[in-house]
Amino acid sequence: MKYFGSRQIAALGLAVFAALFAIIGFGDLGFWDAVNGPGPGFFPGIMAILMLVMCLVLLFQSFRETTAVVYTRDELLIVGCGIGVAVLAFVIGLIPACALFVLWWMKILEKESWKNTLIVLAICMAIAFGVFQEWLGVDFPLGIFEELI
Repeated sequence: MKYFGSRQIAALGLAVFAALFAIIGFGDLGFWDAVNGPGPGFFPGIMAILMLVMCLVLLFQSFRETTAVVYTRDELLIVGCGIGVAVLAFVIGLIPACALFVLWWMKILEKESWKNTLIVLAICMAIAFGVFQEWLGVDFPLGIFEELI
C-alpha cells in the first residue's frame, strides 16, 4: 500500500452501503415469491451484490495508485447531483427527483436537443413505472405528494 486516501475511503464506504442494501433487498423487501416470481427486493438485491463486487475491485485497484487523486469539476458535479437526488427524493419524491436529474444531465451536461431529452426522459419514466412500480412492486418515496395521494 503506497497511498491511502479518498478512493479507498469511498470504496469502503460504498461497499458497506452495498452490503446493507443487499441485506435489505434479500431480506426485508422480499427477493423472490414462489407464486409471483421476483419481488420488490429482486432488482435492488442483485444491484447491491454487483455494487459490492465492484467496490471491492475498486478498493484493490486503488492500492496501486502512488499519488493523490485530483477530482475534476464534472466529477464533483455528478457526486453533488447524486446527493441532490437523494435529498429531493424525500422532499418531492424519487420519480420527480430522477426526472429533474435526467433533464439536467441531458440539457446541461450533454447539451442535447429538447426532442432527444424528452424521448430519453419518457423512456426512463416508463421503465421506472412499468418495471419497478408495476412489475416488481417497488414503492417509491413520494415526498410531499404522499400526503396528497
